Amino acid sequence: MNSLLHVSGRQHAGVILLAELASAEEFRSLQEIATSMALSQGYLEEIASAFKQAGLVTGRKGPRGGYRLTRRPEQITMEEVVVALEGPLEAVPCHGAACPVQAKCETKSWWDFLRDSVRTTLKTTTLADILNTR
Repeated sequence: MNSLLHVSGRQHAGVILLAELASAEEFRSLQEIATSMALSQGYLEEIASAFKQAGLVTGRKGPRGGYRLTRRPEQITMEEVVVALEGPLEAVPCHGAACPVQAKCETKSWWDFLRDSVRTTLKTTTLADILNTR
């Protein structure tokens, strides 16, 4: 399937992980989430680590350990989620680096518009918005 915008498997699994953490008040083990959602525990550990670095989740070791959100779902934007997993948002590769033809590029303004539109949507959509569509 071709798509206009690509949502990576990492982003997909990351949103699933956050949704699972949002549904619990206590710490949740990644092993439990991996089993219930048919995902690799190792993969979820990589994602949880990125979220922890971004300040979206906190972790605790031990028998009642695991991960939980650091903020309520309505305070976590989808932009934070995507940036934590993928880095800065750009529509095309030349946006993030020096482009040798930028001064004469006829399409730059359209790519800027597309990037800004996606960014605005991600900034204004929260994890709670996603959970409320279930």
